[in-house]
Amino acid sequence: MIMQRTPTNEILIAMDLGTQKMTVAVAEMSAEGALTLLGVGESASAGMRKAEVTDFGYAQSAARMAMAEAERRTQAEITEVYLSLSGTHLASRNESVRGATALEDDHRVTETTLEDLNKLAANLPLSRDHVILHELLRGYSLDRGVASTQPLGVHTEQIEAHYHLVTGKRTRLQTAVQCVADQKIRVKGCTFSAYASGLAVLGEEGKKRGTVVIDLGAGVSDVAVWRDEAVVHSVVHGVGGDHLSQDLSIGLEIPYARAEKLKKEMGSVILEEGEKDERITLPRDISFDGRSFYKEAMTQILQARMAETLQIIRDDLEEQNLWGAVETEVVLTGGGARLRGLGRLASEIFPRPVRIGRARDFLGEQSDLERPEFSTVLGTLKYAAETERKEANQTVGWRKIQKSLGRMVSSLKFLA
Repeated sequence: MIMQRTPTNEILIAMDLGTQKMTVAVAEMSAEGALTLLGVGESASAGMRKAEVTDFGYAQSAARMAMAEAERRTQAEITEVYLSLSGTHLASRNESVRGATALEDDHRVTETTLEDLNKLAANLPLSRDHVILHELLRGYSLDRGVASTQPLGVHTEQIEAHYHLVTGKRTRLQTAVQCVADQKIRVKGCTFSAYASGLAVLGEEGKKRGTVVIDLGAGVSDVAVWRDEAVVHSVVHGVGGDHLSQDLSIGLEIPYARAEKLKKEMGSVILEEGEKDERITLPRDISFDGRSFYKEAMTQILQARMAETLQIIRDDLEEQNLWGAVETEVVLTGGGARLRGLGRLASEIFPRPVRIGRARDFLGEQSDLERPEFSTVLGTLKYAAETERKEANQTVGWRKIQKSLGRMVSSLKFLA
């Protein structure tokens, strides 16, 4: 996060602990809130499975390498970070809390009124082993059910606040945070990967009119549905790019490492005219006898698994009756979005237009914005900037940030 400060800018750091890669992004935030991307460092993940730490030592080492690469690329000294977190243990639900305004304030909504509502949301009952990662505000209702997004100063006797809560298992979140904190790096805050990806790739219209954001990672697929400038549904599905590689390994009878490389370099879920008889030859090496097969075989394997993944996501949204809230499009991002022909395949499955997401609204290095696998870490930078601005304006104090982050840093009860 903040490493150095001048009268006009701050340096922000974000980290994504991914199944296949650890990424660290560095940006400068101007006094006006504009973000200039300075660079992204990355390293191969280790000790991670389905976006969760399974081998603490290996994961620590991989995170250290990613931070070192970011420092080398940007000449920045990393002492504090914001983390993005995922995993199938995360759960979400929509909740509402109700309060009353004070007679002495002439029934006017004050900062205290809104803070009291947030405290009620932060103390909603949870499963014994879960803690709150996010209390994402969806809006307010005033007397007679009148909707409001900015009720401060309004006169009303009753006020109801609507939230999208994201919770996770305490021990698994603790492990991820401690993986970085044990390296004498202060974890200033954490965010849900699906939320961060939306911040990176969506504009105001998409957030308002309804959009589905799908981050296709190596271990999991994160989904968030936005409507009226808020997240109304989110979920983590335990399917990702590693399933595609595993299917290629089994179906083509090649080592997993070769299958992973093949997917990245030549992976496609569509077969163009004239490719039906095209063959792919993998050369022999010390531990591999080599292999030759039709490109069509590879494409069919990838297409079948990816179609199944997208259908799981589609069916979940249908069960939640959410397609009516989605007026605009489905945005695909994450490393899986690099598969050739994915947009065409997804358009056959989803009832809305589909596009591949690109991070937006950053100055500076633009080539990194084109890489869909960076959406989460770049969105985490936006989350960091938003949190810093609120803190600087004293509209959301550090105590409130602690609660909304689910007690995610060493000074909080979460790690006590």
